[in-house]
Amino acid sequence: MTTISPIGVLLVDDQQATLWGLGQLIEGEWPHMSVAGKACDRDTALRLAVTAKPDVILLDLDLDGESSLDLLPELFAVCQAQVLVCTCLRDRYLHEQALRDGACGVVLKDGPAALLLEAITMAYQRRSASTAKLL
Repeated sequence: MTTISPIGVLLVDDQQATLWGLGQLIEGEWPHMSVAGKACDRDTALRLAVTAKPDVILLDLDLDGESSLDLLPELFAVCQAQVLVCTCLRDRYLHEQALRDGACGVVLKDGPAALLLEAITMAYQRRSASTAKLL
């Protein structure tokens, strides 16, 4: 009997209420998705990217006044997760820069929850396809 593991999602946001809400949304999708960890700062995000081995990292662009664009290369250096930016910032330049820096997509926080869940699934499928090519 084959058991399918849920998509492990690492949540990275400096707002505790947002982390809680996203956590509730993701856990509500069990057994399809689960929260691999929650981080509210750069150091915790990097540590959890290594130890939790997430499939997808949901990353806010603004971490307590610092741009998360600088964090992208560090995340890619320590794990193979797909990074999906989840932000309230509507700056198209920042969105495009995140994509150029390796993020697989950008979703707005005020968008429909179903869109965010679909984006996580698509990011995971992209990761699975990339991993399969390596084997």
